[in-house]
Amino acid sequence: MAKKIILILLCITSILFTGCSSSKQVDKASIAETVTVGEKDGKICYTFYLLSSSDTPVFTSVFADSFEQACSKAKSEYIPNLSLSKVELFITEERIMDKTLKNDIRYISEKPYFSPLMYVTLCDENLLEKFANDKKLPEKAEEHIILLKNNNKHISLNSLSIFNNFYSDSNKVFSVSYINSDKEIKAETLKINAAK
Repeated sequence: MAKKIILILLCITSILFTGCSSSKQVDKASIAETVTVGEKDGKICYTFYLLSSSDTPVFTSVFADSFEQACSKAKSEYIPNLSLSKVELFITEERIMDKTLKNDIRYISEKPYFSPLMYVTLCDENLLEKFANDKKLPEKAEEHIILLKNNNKHISLNSLSIFNNFYSDSNKVFSVSYINSDKEIKAETLKINAAK
C-alpha cells in the first residue's frame, strides 16, 4: 500500500514539474481570421481582425505597400505571435485593387500556411468602416459569398482561383465577388482584367 502511495505521489510530482517546455500558449497567440485592405490618407492600410471572445472586433491596422510587407511589419512591431493560418476572408477596396490585389494574391499563393480556399473579395469603401464596429460582419459577408457561388459557377472566389486567372497565359477578364454595403451587405459580381 505504501508503495502505491509513493508511486502516485511520484507521478503527480513529475507531471507538475515537467510540463511542456516548448509549447505556445493559446491565449498568447493572436489568430487572424479576416484581413481587409483599404486606403487611409492616401496610404494603403492592412487591417488584421483577430479571433477574440470580446463583443467588439479586435484588430490591428498596419500601413504598408503590400500584404507581404504588412505581415512582416505586423509580426515585428505590433503582434509578435500573429498566426495567419486561419485567415478565411481577404477583402480589398475596389478603388485600390489595381495597386495591391495581384501582388497580394501572388504572396498568398507562395506561402503554405495560407489556405488556397481563402475567400477573396472586393468591396466598396464604406464596408471597411462597418467591419470595425460589427464583429459578425465577416460571417455575414462569407454567407453572401457562398450564396453568390451557388448561383454563379463561373466566379472566382478563393485565392487559388484568382491566382490562376491572374497568372494564366491567356490574359482575360474574369469575375470576382464584390460586397456592396449601401443598404445592407450584399454580394455581387465584378469583372476585373487579369492583364492589369
